[in-house]
Amino acid sequence: MTVKYTPFKARLVMGSPFELKITTHDGKPEPDESKHHWFVGFAVPKGPQWDAIYSTMYNDAAGDPACTAALCGQQGFNWKTEDCDAPENPKNLGTDSRPAGHMLIKLSRRKGMGPITLIDGNKQPIINKNAVKKGDYFWVVASTRFNGCETVKTNAGMFQNVEGLMFAEAGVEIVSEGAFNAETEFAGIQGGMVTNGGVSQTSAPVAAKPPVTHTPPPVVTAAVTPPPPAH
Repeated sequence: MTVKYTPFKARLVMGSPFELKITTHDGKPEPDESKHHWFVGFAVPKGPQWDAIYSTMYNDAAGDPACTAALCGQQGFNWKTEDCDAPENPKNLGTDSRPAGHMLIKLSRRKGMGPITLIDGNKQPIINKNAVKKGDYFWVVASTRFNGCETVKTNAGMFQNVEGLMFAEAGVEIVSEGAFNAETEFAGIQGGMVTNGGVSQTSAPVAAKPPVTHTPPPVVTAAVTPPPPAH
């Protein structure tokens, strides 16, 4: 059955509460809209806070007659969690998305359930996607339940569903791999100022052509024949 976690504070290290994922795990378009979802990954410090989260999911799995302790105790049972000090992919060890001394919990929400509720400390909706970032801290309301698969080979594990997030405090921004954070990389270095550096220019400036002047034609005065002298 579905069980809610006690709200916990954690750092957003993966995904976005605004971005609806419409691709498969290998990046191909997902034709089945019922599988479109939001995804967020949170880093939780090891210790009492994580122990409470894990106890909630384990007790729900072990106490579910469709799962039982025998199944969830097997190697490979998919809890949708990861030890940041021993990540599934060793290349991820020490990366910003897997901070040392933390456990990672991967939460999702299907499109049919509606967007993730996201509010600030005054309980007001956050609709500006630039107002929050990966690296910030949130209070998380989430739930878990057994996914119904009968064996580890068929991906037996837990659904981890995010229901709502409340902004807690700003953290150091986590920049996606391959991206460049100028503020971090050039921190403490004084650069120079550039005139109009923030103005977009799509093409090289064209030198102004000198104005074309037209010389008027000379004025021709018609010859006047003087009258014959008087006699």
